[in-house]
Amino acid sequence: ASPGPCQQAAPAARWHGPGEACRVAERTLPGGMLYVGTGLAAASGDGIEPALIDPRLPVDWGSPDWAGRELGYWPSYSEISPGCRAAYLRWLEAGRRHHDVSVGYAFLFLYGLERRVLVDLARDAQARAVEAPLIRDEVERLLGLFGSDGSFRGYATEFCAVLEARAVAASAGPAPEADRGRPSPRLRIGLGEFARSGRPLPADWALAWVMSHPGYAPRTSAKRCPEEFARLFAVRYEDRHLGGFRLNATGSQPAFSYRPASAGFRGAAQDVTPGIPDVFDQALPLRRLASLADECAESLDAFSRLMGRSPRARGSLPAAALLPEELLDLGAGDVGAFVEWARSRLGRFPMSAVPAADLLGWSGAERPGKKELIALAGILGRAGIGLEPDPRFGGPVPGDGSVVFFHVDDVSEAAPSHAYRAATLLLHLGAAVSLADGDVAVEEKQLLLGHLEEALHLTSDERARLRAHLRWLLTTEVKLTGLSRRIGDVDHAQREHLADFLSAVAAADGRIDPTEVRTLRRIARLLGLAPDAMDNRLRAAAATAPPASAPVVVRPGKPEPGHAIPAKAEVAAPPEAATPAIKLDESLLAARIAEAAEVSALLGSVFGDAPAPAPPPPAVAPVAGLDGPHSRLIRALKGRTQMTRAAWEDLAAVHRVMPDGAVDRLNEAAYEETGEPVIEGDDPLEINPHALEAML
Repeated sequence: ASPGPCQQAAPAARWHGPGEACRVAERTLPGGMLYVGTGLAAASGDGIEPALIDPRLPVDWGSPDWAGRELGYWPSYSEISPGCRAAYLRWLEAGRRHHDVSVGYAFLFLYGLERRVLVDLARDAQARAVEAPLIRDEVERLLGLFGSDGSFRGYATEFCAVLEARAVAASAGPAPEADRGRPSPRLRIGLGEFARSGRPLPADWALAWVMSHPGYAPRTSAKRCPEEFARLFAVRYEDRHLGGFRLNATGSQPAFSYRPASAGFRGAAQDVTPGIPDVFDQALPLRRLASLADECAESLDAFSRLMGRSPRARGSLPAAALLPEELLDLGAGDVGAFVEWARSRLGRFPMSAVPAADLLGWSGAERPGKKELIALAGILGRAGIGLEPDPRFGGPVPGDGSVVFFHVDDVSEAAPSHAYRAATLLLHLGAAVSLADGDVAVEEKQLLLGHLEEALHLTSDERARLRAHLRWLLTTEVKLTGLSRRIGDVDHAQREHLADFLSAVAAADGRIDPTEVRTLRRIARLLGLAPDAMDNRLRAAAATAPPASAPVVVRPGKPEPGHAIPAKAEVAAPPEAATPAIKLDESLLAARIAEAAEVSALLGSVFGDAPAPAPPPPAVAPVAGLDGPHSRLIRALKGRTQMTRAAWEDLAAVHRVMPDGAVDRLNEAAYEETGEPVIEGDDPLEINPHALEAML
């Protein structure tokens, strides 16, 4: 059939609202949201409104142009062909549900929505409150059908942002999604509403604000781990600004420039929100939020680097160990199961030995090493459980045997103190002597622990760790290998004193076993002393050993003939006999005090305690996102290609970081920057010059 004019009246143009059906050319168009009639000028005032459906215009129902070959770039219903009108009206008749038509028909429908929102509803707040949300829902539905077209997706997405901002209360509900490229109009208006009303700014709005501002550049960890970053930001924001801080209601009205898809506007449309201050660029609150965001991102750096290398590790125990304390849930998931297991093994005992294989099995690694054990120790520490041996405190990774759990109030991840390092060295040597005869007497334990704890002035947590360390030493095979370097800086006089102390340990239980003698001779060789000289020390130690706490058997008793011992005559006690006073051996007490002071001074000299605290290290520009100490450390590697393990530990001590943890930290930063480690090997350590140069 040839197209012809529709035989129906031509009413004046009017808007058919959401859900209001209308009839055009004897066909019902459901859903509404259409301009139908005649005489409606374009928004610019030039020509006819492109979206207006004029019932008088001809429609070629027999040849609908579904592909829109004759639509043109900016279609107008009054100018498209009759075949295009047929396709458009039939698409509307079907409820705008089909996506296998030209996207131009979706644009033509969108033109009418733009006019309604930007022209009509701008003058009618009551109608805007009702229609704006419904129009936004319809545009979002169309995005689901035609969003694959980049042009339609861009215009429709921008239009949705305008609709969101035109809500009755832009600040109601959760904050809009952050977008640094084109901040949401609703964000600007919502911030103004918070300022005008004096309400505190919620955490999600504060985060959306700083992350949307073009003046702030988010760090890698904030972009790579957005969920963890948002949670940490919210926790710390609420902690520092209870309920949120308030904004000053200063600034001009927020104005937005939106370029409609419809040619009826002929350019951008300005949208001004009266009565609302524009606080989007207020400097002071932005500085505070940017500082908090940087702090949160820095706290997530280690976790972020792991996610960069192994995204599938999220949720694992090693990943959980790298999370800031606020994000670690000790009662949920794998972490909760691990902590519950550890607490059940420790129970109410001060300490408990646990098979090392059982602990390392929680790492999930086929061959668990130092990194895995450090991760497990970190989680245990946050649950109030200490671990020995702990690699963070210089302990080895146990291949078999046992580890020891113990209760702690606070597990610091800082490098162990000089006093504690000294105590573990002497404890190691003393345990080797005590175990040499196959039995550790109570007196030997008391001498080992009591002497060290009192002489070295250890903290309560260090004392608890020292006891657990001794428990571990006494439940495992103590070896003397690996101690040469730690003793290397001890002078001859100090070594003599160490030998005297260890001889006292051997004699503490009242007997000296030949195996103990052999062990002491080995230690003498380790100390560079004559092994034969240990015999004299042992005799001297035995002669001054403390009194026995139980009867000492001189020789077994047996009945022998003889005379009966006469009964003891009863003698009346004096009526006012005074109880003899307890008298201390002042010379022995003075000797013990002097000995404690001597050991303390000795260990201070062995481990380099300075008489006065060292001045704080100078500030240094951060390297590859590292903190100050690690930045100084990696700068100190410049020009090096290899280091012995001893030299590395000395360098780490100078910069006040733990040597093993520093290797991991520097390598994580190197992976982030270059994709390869900067330090490899164990002894010697190999420095990767290419990675180092790229980081510096």
